[in-house]
Amino acid sequence: MTTTPTRQELLDLVLGSPAAVAVHDKNAWLGLFAQRHVVEDPVGGRPVLGGLYDRRSRSRGGAPLDRFWDTFIAPNDIHFHVEHDDIVSGLDVVRDVTIETRLGDGVVAQAPMHLLYETTLDDGPPRIRRIAAHWEVAPMFAQVAGLDRAKLGVAAGMGARMLRLQGLGGSLAFGLAVRSVGERGKQAVRRLVADADRGDRRALDLLGGRPVRDLTKIVAAGDTVTATCTVDGAHAVLFCYLNRATRQVTRTVLYV
Repeated sequence: MTTTPTRQELLDLVLGSPAAVAVHDKNAWLGLFAQRHVVEDPVGGRPVLGGLYDRRSRSRGGAPLDRFWDTFIAPNDIHFHVEHDDIVSGLDVVRDVTIETRLGDGVVAQAPMHLLYETTLDDGPPRIRRIAAHWEVAPMFAQVAGLDRAKLGVAAGMGARMLRLQGLGGSLAFGLAVRSVGERGKQAVRRLVADADRGDRRALDLLGGRPVRDLTKIVAAGDTVTATCTVDGAHAVLFCYLNRATRQVTRTVLYV
């Protein structure tokens, strides 16, 4: 019989990720994931899929996640700045953070982010089944773009590493993640919350009948808009999923 993990057990699992990243412990980080896993970092880019057949390694397993580490984590110093207490809901953990990435030669980029960790008991003890990292690619690119020697060197190194490890398709997919529901999507979420505040039934139903207030740190990534907010005075994070064609909110999940 499977025992439901405690809140602390789930937090310990999730916090193992930034701990392993901080000391560049690749094996510890890989060991946090279930055999079948998904990493969307950023949401809107090409997901990393584990447990399926991988054409590059010609095997079924965790090779894509291994390459993700070598591409985006191994060369950099990454620090998590926690802005609010983590939220545990069922087997999900949500983190409200800003991630600072030191790319070398003094080049630093910061990304305000909402992180959703979905965990599973499929392999026995809790393991990470999915990470969805909601952050905006364009502002990150703007921080590292430039004509000075340091930024040009970082860009060249990053491009070469991505081509070697992710291939042309993966490199292009990362760049195309700059496309999202954007400002129109953010405005749709603001309208939804305002309509619910005025008593609009459809808006209230979409938000699960909960009074959402104080929207801040609104992030558009892929088909999703996330926002830091409050519910009954408590910190919460709102996840809104939109139709890419109409930019209308079709589903929400509220973590409190």
